[in-house]
Amino acid sequence: MDNKEELKKIILEKACNEIQLDIQDNNDNVTVTSSKIGGKPSVPAGFVWPKYHADYMKKDKPLAFLAQFNLEEIAPYDKDGMFPKNGMLSFFYTLLEDDLMWGTDPEDKGSARVFYFEDVESLKPIEFPEDIYEGGKITEKAVKFKVAVDYPSSEFLYDLCGGFHSDLYWDCLVEIGYEDKPAHTDKLLGHANYVQHSAEATCEMMYRSFNALYPSDQVINKVDQKAFAEGSENWVQLFQVDPNDSGYDYMMCVDGLIHFFIRKEDLRNRNFEDIQYILECD
Repeated sequence: MDNKEELKKIILEKACNEIQLDIQDNNDNVTVTSSKIGGKPSVPAGFVWPKYHADYMKKDKPLAFLAQFNLEEIAPYDKDGMFPKNGMLSFFYTLLEDDLMWGTDPEDKGSARVFYFEDVESLKPIEFPEDIYEGGKITEKAVKFKVAVDYPSSEFLYDLCGGFHSDLYWDCLVEIGYEDKPAHTDKLLGHANYVQHSAEATCEMMYRSFNALYPSDQVINKVDQKAFAEGSENWVQLFQVDPNDSGYDYMMCVDGLIHFFIRKEDLRNRNFEDIQYILECD
């Protein structure tokens, strides 16, 4: 594509709102039903702390609790109406002392989980499992929210548009009024901030039963590649985490991001069982 006006139109069509997180250095005013980072999750009676099972591990590993978001608090900032209007979303991820979970290996399934609890008022804090990795106990912090317009990245658009020169993309953003400033990496919704490549296309690749960890070991033709690119629009980023941020106690010393994704249809149906996640690093 070499038509600036056409590309600019596509960028504007695919712009969406992100909810930026302002993680506080305290847990002032945090209650059982508050949105928060870390601490002990608020869960319904009978909830079983999620564990990750892999054949190569000697025993199952309890997942670390990252954050919970009261969707009634989120609603005023959810300008695109993506989330349910009420309920609690809780995010868990497997933190290991001597390894990283990437989300791109088929064996990684279950190493990150998202739970949706509709009845918020019945929730109560749950104690940490005795065998949880100490680094997985993230300090409880309050969180504030801010909404902002987010534009799709050049990586997200490139294959969808049949390719274009990067200068053309940036010229379009300048004319739209985009301010080139550091990306807000801790957020809900919005477009993924990529470290390497299109995370949504990788999600679609895994959804279609390809191994995204070792793509060169498979036969992937141009039809497949086109399906990955087009299918990237089926995914919504639920939550983006900077694991090397003070807000998460620098839980992982990596220059990268964790993305939690869900298919649009599953989000509409409040089905959070089949989320995909990806850890991207330089």
